[in-house]
Amino acid sequence: MTVTEAIRRAVPVFAAHPTADVYFIRDRLVSDGIPVPLAADIVEFLPLAVARAVLDGMGIRFADEYVRQTPRGQTVGLKKLMDEPVYREGLTVAGEISEMGDEVFLALIERSPEYQAIRKALDTGARPEDLECAAPTMIATDGDVRPSSRLPGRTDKAWWQFWR
Repeated sequence: MTVTEAIRRAVPVFAAHPTADVYFIRDRLVSDGIPVPLAADIVEFLPLAVARAVLDGMGIRFADEYVRQTPRGQTVGLKKLMDEPVYREGLTVAGEISEMGDEVFLALIERSPEYQAIRKALDTGARPEDLECAAPTMIATDGDVRPSSRLPGRTDKAWWQFWR
């Protein structure tokens, strides 16, 4: 199954369950035959990508990277969003998804925290060109071994060598 096929299979699940939590959506995707890692990536990156595609051209500045944190809040690294296949494909098929109707499209983009924050800011009078989004944060599961860059300002010294 390609990433694009998985996304096309996932969109109706988002639309059918607009208020369900991410765990429910992920489990439904898995039960529909999407592999667990790909289902997790779809839940994380698809709403973000499609929302950004909608907001593109408004003058809003978006971070090119995302932050990966453990469930306890420890930051484990930064990674470029364009290195994530679901994010890249989500940008590519956003137009196709928008043609599926407003209900389907909104059920997906309203899951994006960036979209929610931007919509709120615009509703209160902010100008798009004044908005800048920080790098989104994604939660690393215990088995998440994706490579990511070192954190800005970090060195290769051991944590206990604070004097170096």
